[in-house]
Amino acid sequence: MPLLFPLDADAILQRFRPSFEPVIECHQFSRTVLDPASITVVNWNIAKNNHQTEWLAEAGAIAQRYDPDLFFFQEVRIVPHDQPPIPFDGLGWHFAPNLFDAHNRHAFGVLTAAKVRHLDYQQVHTRHYEPVFNTPKVALITEYPLVISRQTLLAINVHGLNFVRTQQFQAQLHQLEERVTHHPGPLILSGDFNTWNRRRMTVLQSVVHRLGLTQVSFPREQHQRLKRFLFSDPLDHIFYRGLEVRSGSARVLHQLESSDHVPMVVEFRALKHSHPSKRRMG
Repeated sequence: MPLLFPLDADAILQRFRPSFEPVIECHQFSRTVLDPASITVVNWNIAKNNHQTEWLAEAGAIAQRYDPDLFFFQEVRIVPHDQPPIPFDGLGWHFAPNLFDAHNRHAFGVLTAAKVRHLDYQQVHTRHYEPVFNTPKVALITEYPLVISRQTLLAINVHGLNFVRTQQFQAQLHQLEERVTHHPGPLILSGDFNTWNRRRMTVLQSVVHRLGLTQVSFPREQHQRLKRFLFSDPLDHIFYRGLEVRSGSARVLHQLESSDHVPMVVEFRALKHSHPSKRRMG
């Protein structure tokens, strides 16, 4: 999200405020379990454009071509009317808000959409707030069943704190790590982590290492198209465990223009030797 420099700070603070409302759910799921042989994932910071014509067309094209099982969206906008936030049939979703616009009565946050009905979910707001709007960031943790007996997939949708000290960004990641560290099964950690300097990337890599995760690699030319600041690492990442990437499936859809971030697509399959899940989210 771009940093704004308001002329009237008091007016901005009155208009925008933190949102700790419960997760909003839509249960139009089309499956009961994920197929461990093929789990296609899309990650995309959509810059609040999910009600714009251009974004709707691009999102529809992604859904038609790749038929994703899971979407991880950041910066989703919920409007007060009955207009759905995403245009997909056969996908249920969970929306976790962190910011409310009192003027337009719009809520903003992260949204995870899936073909399969969830087993559990929780939202995790940061303890620290970003400047200007004085609001937290939020992550959404969702657990899904797999065909494999007693196996579950944990999906973590993250929007990283921005414009704060590295220690506060680190606190956000540790907060999430504590919630998922006891999950022994497959896990996907995906989102816009705002890793715009080396210190932030190092903090993220430390957490990823402790959780036993691997980063999805994209073809070099496509990797260069990911959103970044100057010569920084990309801001958007997908990490995984208990899965393997189907060869040639990882793509950055850099031709799309409805957001300042570009979608990332990858197809996973579950490893047969992954341990059965014994504990739910902490």
